[in-house]
Amino acid sequence: MLTGSIPLPAAASVPAPVVAAVPAATVSLAGALSIDWPVRVRTTANLNLRTGASTAYRILAQIPKGTSVPVSGRASNGWYKVSYNGYTGYVSDYYVVASTVRTLDDLNLRTGPSTSYRILLSIPKGKSVPAYARASNGWYKVSYAGYTGWVSGSYVTSYPKPPSAPQSTGPNRTSRVVLTFDDCPRTLSSFTSVVDYAASSNIGLVIAPTGDCLGSFKSRYGVDLAALARAKGQWVINHSVSHPDLRPLSCQQTGAQLGGSGVHTNFGRPPYGAIDGSVRCGYDSRGMAIWTWSRDTRDWDVKSKSITVSRASAALPGDTVLMHMQWYGFSPDALRQIKANLGARSVGVCRAYRGSDGTGAVVRTPVLLPSSLPC
Repeated sequence: MLTGSIPLPAAASVPAPVVAAVPAATVSLAGALSIDWPVRVRTTANLNLRTGASTAYRILAQIPKGTSVPVSGRASNGWYKVSYNGYTGYVSDYYVVASTVRTLDDLNLRTGPSTSYRILLSIPKGKSVPAYARASNGWYKVSYAGYTGWVSGSYVTSYPKPPSAPQSTGPNRTSRVVLTFDDCPRTLSSFTSVVDYAASSNIGLVIAPTGDCLGSFKSRYGVDLAALARAKGQWVINHSVSHPDLRPLSCQQTGAQLGGSGVHTNFGRPPYGAIDGSVRCGYDSRGMAIWTWSRDTRDWDVKSKSITVSRASAALPGDTVLMHMQWYGFSPDALRQIKANLGARSVGVCRAYRGSDGTGAVVRTPVLLPSSLPC
């Protein structure tokens, strides 16, 4: 037994079953954001599996301490939806830990949960290792190469490995041009008109709103811009919460800027395209690949519709074109001109999403982008 270690949460007791007293509607299940929870979790105590996401719900079974179970969802209060022994129900997030964690750097495995403990060995960057417990200071108890010890929670993540894609052109592996728009639209009507037009004209845009933008439109209009764009066959990626230069931030601070009210997905664009090692670490920690651009219209600088259209129309096959929702490229007429100009040069634009087979009506895009866009 390790001495001087930081205590873990006490085991969860098993009270007598009770009839569910909380309506299911009080706890929503975020089934679409699968990137935000581990594929499997491991129990750190003997743990009740319940019919709903609180202790007011009936107990289905008890899951023994140390059991790894698959996760299919997460409720808004943090409880996980899991399956065990033929039952599907909910367990408290307080008594589980990700079954595996991935190292974000070469990382010391120590005999206890702090840097004062002896180093057993170094775990290479990018290794996924089984996790068994989490100390109150965030350190994880893991196993690697026959040793069991502790690693700092600051340098591991339970998020999946980011997709592999070229930084400047992302998951577009076709000869078509991807038109992308960052930041925030001026009005709801301007946003609606653009995504409606793009869907009707078979144009697949990539929208990169900030979390602050999403929050503002939800607060004012009750509208989720990301969901609205996806419903029209458009792709949505992360662009941070408040649009800071991420380079002065630590890996953890960058990761925080990519969560919260921001878009939760597997591709993201750093504000200003500013990238260094810490920024890369932050994106890796959230399971996001970085997607910048290969052609910049500088619409924010020229503030001219004709110049923006001209620069976007000069795109080469496979380009990712950068524009912004608050400037003049973000309008149905600008999109019409850009598509026509590119077409006159036999260059196509990415198409609105019609499912993986690319046929039929426009359908909702998935939250997670595929490794190859069906442009």
